[in-house]
Amino acid sequence: MTDCLLVGGGIIGLSLAYELSRRGMTVTLVEQGDWGGQASSAAAGMLAPLKEFSKPGDMLELGVASLRLYPEWVSALQEVSGADVQATPSGVLTVALTEEETASMEKKYRWQKEAGYNVQWMSAREMQELEPLITEHAMAGIYSREEGHINNRLLLAALVLACRNQGVKLLSGCVVTGMATEGTRVVGVQTAAGKLLASHTVITSGAWAGIMAGWLQCPVPIRPVRGQVAAVSSIGFPLQTVIFGTTGYITPKRDGKIVLGATEDEAGFQREVTLSGLTHIVNGVRPYVPALQTAAFLEAWAGLRPATADGKPLLGPVPGWQGISIAAGHFRNGILLSPITAKVMADYLESGQAEPLASFSPARFVQSPAAI
Repeated sequence: MTDCLLVGGGIIGLSLAYELSRRGMTVTLVEQGDWGGQASSAAAGMLAPLKEFSKPGDMLELGVASLRLYPEWVSALQEVSGADVQATPSGVLTVALTEEETASMEKKYRWQKEAGYNVQWMSAREMQELEPLITEHAMAGIYSREEGHINNRLLLAALVLACRNQGVKLLSGCVVTGMATEGTRVVGVQTAAGKLLASHTVITSGAWAGIMAGWLQCPVPIRPVRGQVAAVSSIGFPLQTVIFGTTGYITPKRDGKIVLGATEDEAGFQREVTLSGLTHIVNGVRPYVPALQTAAFLEAWAGLRPATADGKPLLGPVPGWQGISIAAGHFRNGILLSPITAKVMADYLESGQAEPLASFSPARFVQSPAAI
């Protein structure tokens, strides 16, 4: 018997396991494949809530709160794991190429500035001074100097090490086949290797969370959206800042790569890289930094991002059941939202503090079994 059993070893499951173990709980984390092998790997590791969320609201507030947790969170994680995750607060530059994009960007800049966010309006000349490789056709931009990125692969590896060092029981290659229940209480899960029992179980299985909730007759609207990403060599291309456009993004890493992305493919649970996906990525980033056409290609990969019907994650208890919660549905923002998700979910599991979860409760979609 363990205090908390987490099912799904992506960035959310690993972050929550790390946080719960820091608080002295016994934790078991189960993953059917490789750690972080789905949405967490199909990411550029960007920490950019002001870019990701286009209007004020609970998602922007959640993203900004998570960004503010990142420095201390990463520092503690690196101390426990002994690994450098290459957190890089180098700023994010959002670029407009047309008059229409510029007008839309001006509106966004005004409300962000009025809300007190540290953003700067940039002319074409100022953008060229910041990043000389940016296209001469760039008209204007918003520079957010407090945002940045992290190496998501190194982050995942560090979380695995930290969890192991803090006594989390890590079970990879373990296939969960169903829930273990007693009446309306979930007491653990059934696996191909036998039953695992826990005081509380949390579904952290990303795009598979809807399937698992369906075992409890509480299906939630989470679906997989394939994200394809590519990387080229940074040799000869001294970019320093994350560059965002309407058709793609460019993220220079400290390991010699420039990550380019990304697609959003409705392809079910297929995660292959496709030629059309690569074409989409190349055509999407070319208008912003044309010189990258001559960069050496390194690799491409894909993963399944968990999308929800309203674009918000599911955080909190499963209606109609005891001993079971969900933390899933972060779509392409799992890396950004991992520290705040771990904190608010751990607060709930430790002391029942549910108010911060209210906007993201699974109950907004789910009827309890008694009501069906």
